[in-house]
Amino acid sequence: MLIYAIGLFFLHTTLFAQQEWEKHVKIVDSRTGESAGIEDVVAAMEHVDVLFFGEEHNDSIAHLVQAALYQSLLRTYSDVTLSMEMFERDAQLVVDEYLGGHITEAKLEAEGKAWKNYADYAPLVHMAQTANQPVIAANVPTRYANLVSRKGLNALHALPKVARKYLTAQPVNTDQPLYEQKFNQAMGGHGHGMGPTIFHAQLLRDATMAESISKAWRQNKRAKILHLNGRFHSDESLGTVAALQSLRKKIAVLTVSCFSPDDFEDPDWEKHAPMGDFIILTDPNVPKSF
Repeated sequence: MLIYAIGLFFLHTTLFAQQEWEKHVKIVDSRTGESAGIEDVVAAMEHVDVLFFGEEHNDSIAHLVQAALYQSLLRTYSDVTLSMEMFERDAQLVVDEYLGGHITEAKLEAEGKAWKNYADYAPLVHMAQTANQPVIAANVPTRYANLVSRKGLNALHALPKVARKYLTAQPVNTDQPLYEQKFNQAMGGHGHGMGPTIFHAQLLRDATMAESISKAWRQNKRAKILHLNGRFHSDESLGTVAALQSLRKKIAVLTVSCFSPDDFEDPDWEKHAPMGDFIILTDPNVPKSF
């Protein structure tokens, strides 16, 4: 395991330092059908408020693309807020304490309940700290999503008042048939058998992340917001994207869907295009981060 981790570290370092990752990436602006690069995504943000980057969490190349994209955004725009599914709302104080230099990164990982692959996101967090830019712990605490999956959305009403600040204050819209159908298919057809509460837990995550993004936008409408999430939350502008657009119709949104397809060598761009405004394909032959 240690040898594997060390190998991935050197892969990450080498690819990023030498920009070798570019050989393992194909980008298309699905709005025009034209090939694109990171600079095109950054330029497209000029009149956009929020960029959703939908990833596959173990995609080592995607994390390098994210780092390059965030770095370019920081160079281009004066205010860039990083919003992350990977941190939960009740970890915001811990994230802020780390960014402020008050606690160590080890404490951030431990007390901020960082994901097991935090190392994939650490370069972006480091850049935010260096640039003195905020990082939003956007997600709902897992314990509340678990509560909904077991007992339903109404169970949230019985929580102590102090807990509710970690939840969206908006009603969760459960009438989303296209998203629900997609969710059930992703669950291998088992979604119906488990009942609607599993899907409602997903909706709670979407709604909470959308509200977190909305709050960040209200605090600084000049800032560009880069939100990282699993691509299921933002592909086809469903999930968190739909929740945000319902909450704040004035927010301009751009979406990226990044994944490793079987057809990487000869992509079917027409098939992939509906997933996002920009489609980023990564080489499935490159080792995953976990």
